[in-house]
Amino acid sequence: MFTMQRDIGNEDELQGALTENRYLKDTIEAMRKQLEFCHFDKEDSIRRAAVAANADISQLQATIIELRKELQRVGREKEAEVQKTAATMTDEANQIKAIVAGMRREMEAMSFEFDKRLDTERAAHRAEIKQLHKTIQVLREELEVKHT
Repeated sequence: MFTMQRDIGNEDELQGALTENRYLKDTIEAMRKQLEFCHFDKEDSIRRAAVAANADISQLQATIIELRKELQRVGREKEAEVQKTAATMTDEANQIKAIVAGMRREMEAMSFEFDKRLDTERAAHRAEIKQLHKTIQVLREELEVKHT
């Protein structure tokens, strides 16, 4: 009887071990499924993060391209403004040079005219002095003739 009890006890132990083994296998299977789920979830999260990062990169690249285009456009506009201002300044400088050249010619003409008039006045003055000297000479001679 003792052997039977032992056999029954061994069977109970065996049954308990088999049941425990089944629970452990089920737990391992559940954990394996959970691990696979976590692995797939992690890969999916990585894929989604990569897709989002690629979208951000594409958006940033598009923004960079647009900003570059805008910068080039602004640069061209500024260069056109500089060219226009330079042309205006050149035109103004040429106009001022022309005005100065005209004023110089006018001043030279006036100076020449002044020198000419001055020479004429000096010549007239010298002629008048000569005439006055002659008049003085004639008057002296007349005075001497009257006194002698």
